Amino acid sequence: MNMQTSSFNLITTSAVLLRRWKFILAFVVVCVLVAAITVFVVPKYFRSAATIVSANTTLADKGRLFNQNINGLYSYFGSGDDLDRIQGIAERDTTFLQLVDEFALVSYYKLKNDDSAVLRKKASICLKKNISLQKTEQGQLQVIAWTKDKKLSADLVNRLVDIVQQTGTQIWRSNYNQQIEKFDSTLSVMQKEYATVLDSAKKVKTESTGPLRLQQLYDRIQSFSKVSDEFKLASQTLPPLLYVLEPASPAAFAQRPDKPAVIIAAALLAFVFACIVVLVSDRKTVS
Repeated sequence: MNMQTSSFNLITTSAVLLRRWKFILAFVVVCVLVAAITVFVVPKYFRSAATIVSANTTLADKGRLFNQNINGLYSYFGSGDDLDRIQGIAERDTTFLQLVDEFALVSYYKLKNDDSAVLRKKASICLKKNISLQKTEQGQLQVIAWTKDKKLSADLVNRLVDIVQQTGTQIWRSNYNQQIEKFDSTLSVMQKEYATVLDSAKKVKTESTGPLRLQQLYDRIQSFSKVSDEFKLASQTLPPLLYVLEPASPAAFAQRPDKPAVIIAAALLAFVFACIVVLVSDRKTVS
């Protein structure tokens, strides 16, 4: 009995839909036309992406320059933690604010009626929505930008990568410079002490602990000078923070909106909705 009822309902439902096919077709056509007009009217967005991998942060260790055994153990590529570090630098507010200033994005986003600090902040918020960083299964990081200007999308991505690279280098250089300042300060103190002891030894001209003290100071000065020179050389030969596997380039065509996909989706949804409307309106006949 249930099977007969189900068959009867299915047959009746099909009959209702066939009887109202003109309405369904008209509704689908209208929805498709609206969707087509909409996708051709809304702004086009261009996508640009760069693919990067992290460099091994241990390459910044000065030991790599003076110990060949250690140098040979270092890999050129970093780990997932190094990739997280790169992503953290890229997603800083200061990074986005720098991009806002360099590319005049307050004007691009047509922001008005606020002071400059507020406008810059609003533009950076808009920019964050248009830029994403996505890790891949291959241990790579994709930097993606969407804008209405295909050249701007590529320029934003490449400049963001440059800023991250420069920031990482500045951090390491700052660390080395702090160490160099400490060594140079200690060297200055020891050199003054050496000059004082030497002057005293010349005046006294007697056997004392002066020559021994001078030798000790001289050895320490040479040792500190060597380490300071190593830090200075390391500071001048810092390795990259990342490697660019594929820089961003302007897109050949707009990827948003995806016109065929939107139109097809609109047609399918319109068809389903029209069928539901027909069945609901003729529910007494179907039941």
